Amino acid sequence: MRTGAHIIAMMLGGAALAACQPDAAKPVQKAEAHEAPAPTPATPKVAAADAPLHDWLVGSWSFESSCASDFIAHYAADGSLDNSGEMGGWALAGNTVTETIRERYDSAASDGAEKVNPPETRSYTIERADKDHGTITYQGRKVPMLRC
Repeated sequence: MRTGAHIIAMMLGGAALAACQPDAAKPVQKAEAHEAPAPTPATPKVAAADAPLHDWLVGSWSFESSCASDFIAHYAADGSLDNSGEMGGWALAGNTVTETIRERYDSAASDGAEKVNPPETRSYTIERADKDHGTITYQGRKVPMLRC
């Protein structure tokens, strides 16, 4: 079973394990002359570098040098979080992110996820460098982050 400290340790010094591939484009059907064009799938909106920090953080991030990793954090706009199999929520106050882990995926468990009771919390600061890069500081150690 992975713990929050284990995930952070992997973020700080882990090696790339598997590829993070974007979904392949789906073909768009041609519309008949009398029909409206078929809607195209919505592409995720990526916030600009000068967007509010909350909006900039929404998306998928690697804490390694590439997105070819099993350790990707997914920050949803609604405040939900999947940080490499640790699920819960996230909140931003200033430039400090606080994660609250309520479930942890455990490949040995029959149902796949275990409740974390009481929930675990951890906080770190973030600093953006540009649209797709930033840095988290966790327990005094700086870790680069890359949008995937």
